[in-house]
Amino acid sequence: MTPSRPGRTVAAPAVAATGDTTTINLLGITDLHGHIDRVESNGKVSEPGAVTLACEVAAARNADASTLLVSNGDNVGGSAYTSSILDDEPTISILNAIGLDVTSTGNHEFDQGITDLAGRIIPELDAPVLSANVTGSSVLDSEGDGNGTWVKTVNGVKVGFVGVVTDELPSLVSKSALSGLTVSPSIATANARATELKESGKADVVVVLAHEDADIYGKELNGDVDAVFGGHTHVPYAQTITGDDGNEIAVVQADHYGLKLGEISLTLTENADGTKDVTARTAENKDLTTSDCTTDAYGVAALVSQADADAATEGSKTIATLATDFNRGTNTGSTDSSDAGSNRSTESTASNLIADSFQSWLAGDIKPTADHYVGLMNPGGVRADYAAGELTSGEAYQVQPFGNEMAYATYTGARLKTVLAEQWQPTTTRAALMLGVSGNVKVVVDQTAADELEGYFTQISSGAATAGSLADAIAAARAKVISSVTIDGATLADTDSVAIASNTFLLAGGDSFTALGDSSMTDTGQLDRDVTSAYLKAEQPLSASYAKRQTGLTSSTADGTTTVRLTGLSFTPTAEQTADGAARSVTATVPTTGGSTTTLATVDIDRTVTSGRPETGQASLSFAVPADAATHACPGSSSSSSNIEPCATVTLTVMSNAGEATGTYTVEVPAYDAATTDPTPAPTAEPSAEPTAEPTTEPSAEPTAQPTTTASASPSAAPTATPRHPSTGHHKAPHKGHGSTRPGHGHKTPRSHGPSSRRSPWFGPVWPGLGLGRH
Repeated sequence: MTPSRPGRTVAAPAVAATGDTTTINLLGITDLHGHIDRVESNGKVSEPGAVTLACEVAAARNADASTLLVSNGDNVGGSAYTSSILDDEPTISILNAIGLDVTSTGNHEFDQGITDLAGRIIPELDAPVLSANVTGSSVLDSEGDGNGTWVKTVNGVKVGFVGVVTDELPSLVSKSALSGLTVSPSIATANARATELKESGKADVVVVLAHEDADIYGKELNGDVDAVFGGHTHVPYAQTITGDDGNEIAVVQADHYGLKLGEISLTLTENADGTKDVTARTAENKDLTTSDCTTDAYGVAALVSQADADAATEGSKTIATLATDFNRGTNTGSTDSSDAGSNRSTESTASNLIADSFQSWLAGDIKPTADHYVGLMNPGGVRADYAAGELTSGEAYQVQPFGNEMAYATYTGARLKTVLAEQWQPTTTRAALMLGVSGNVKVVVDQTAADELEGYFTQISSGAATAGSLADAIAAARAKVISSVTIDGATLADTDSVAIASNTFLLAGGDSFTALGDSSMTDTGQLDRDVTSAYLKAEQPLSASYAKRQTGLTSSTADGTTTVRLTGLSFTPTAEQTADGAARSVTATVPTTGGSTTTLATVDIDRTVTSGRPETGQASLSFAVPADAATHACPGSSSSSSNIEPCATVTLTVMSNAGEATGTYTVEVPAYDAATTDPTPAPTAEPSAEPTAEPTTEPSAEPTAQPTTTASASPSAAPTATPRHPSTGHHKAPHKGHGSTRPGHGHKTPRSHGPSSRRSPWFGPVWPGLGLGRH
């Protein structure tokens, strides 16, 4: 983003200071998401709740009655069960009781559209709701002092506030939610408003309430900004930074769910002409999970108790029974409330389950004309885990709280691959955003391209590069990151028609999945959580499948040794990694002369969680394939008989903790004598003195090629015959006399191609029927 006045310098005070000082104390919360209840697990507080928040605010105001409480938005929406099932009314009442002074909008304030924000949330919330970079609503535009600003005089100091929401807003809510609105660049808008407030004399200090990552964007604010409260990304941050004009800015981001309370203090010194300059600033976060402040303040305890009672009544109905947990992604392996769902960059059993319900609904109820039916679920829409046992309507509501409607649209196979490639989002606040995919879909990722895209994210987020400078490189990497896709056991062709079911938010291109938004969807009006609940009821009791649906693979051959790297074989929760069906090891085998099978390598899977990345569950195998295992010419071998490279098909089998095969991949790799690191070419009429030289006929532009691969998720099961009866990969637990589980179906994946470290003239077209002996 570009600041409003790049290169602006901050002038020194023109007049001498009088020495009189005033301190302004500000408290801040962000991304509360209706987490008003105190939550404890394993004897520790994982969520402090509204009572502790109120107690801490009251204590601060007892020390300084002029202390202001601000918020960065997402106060409501995507909320915890108690608040969500009651339309977030309890959270609004609690913030009013505590005395929230001012708030910016977050993206979730727009979940139910501008009509709900302007017609219900803003009128019910006592604090001004600021969103300077969103225009088009007379109600929102007139909040505070107008144009997304509000000024309050504190101890003789005019404190100006500017509220802005993330630039990603159009991709985070349904298009209809922003009907009639215009979203402008947040940082440029904040800079412009700050300058207006300072130059007009309306404000002595300016505080920006930005529902945007403070660490990434705070440094882009100009010299008229004195302090920033950030949010949106659910990570804590507290530091005094240098802004775009060389100015010092106190920056705080108070985590999320009320886990921390941001604290900024600004000390102003008065000049002889009556103007004031900030001469000292502090930025801190107070950890409320360790706070022992639980004394009721502002009557909040009674409000929380009433909300709990009302929510219990509303959501007590049991709708289904689950045989196992279905969890979201984590960054630590823990599924306690502080980390559950924190990693949206990984595949999860919870997202997959919801995608399965969407696919079942599409195939069973809608039945549009298409070659395949697929369900997709955005991870940000899954707001809680499913726990084993009875599932109530209230708990189902907690998982899918947004009230999105079910929709479907038809795409080509090529477009679906583009959608899957858009899971890597190096220009946003997450390296990847992994969709839940229905169990009839299997995806093999080119891990080399995935590593490249994740590297671009690191460069952009650190400021080492800009999104614009890497645009072409990102597009090129995305074009090759999806190696292969199978649906219903068949290789997906680019021309296949694929009907996709999901919520209206995702199919409108939400979460930066723009390739989905290019198609005209049919909105059925049914709520997504109702569709999922009906599926859970019909299929109960379901057990999670721990075979991953999207996995990465890359391989290379150098000096006679092939190295294969598999990634994404494990889910992130520790409990799901240790379950019987979870992946434990990978074995490479190859058929050899006489019909026997030779084991080339076996390795245990490294289940270390890759925080903020999709690669959890990695295995790297290195092996040399004997020449007598060769069965065909390597794909890409030269048509010249002297330049034919012998290849063998190596099978990679993923074994579970229970000792069962849960997935297979086949990799075609060069086959050499064990003692030979470079094969000798077959004799020719004119033998080459340099067998490793570049070929003179049809040279390869890419002399190194990756062995081709295929994959199967369940090698022992028959593939699905029709998209009307898809495999979800989930299993029904023994129930009502049934002693067997419902297996997943086997799916073969087409070959993937990519670079190899071996530089060789041996690759060229395959010759069908060619017999190869020992070289």
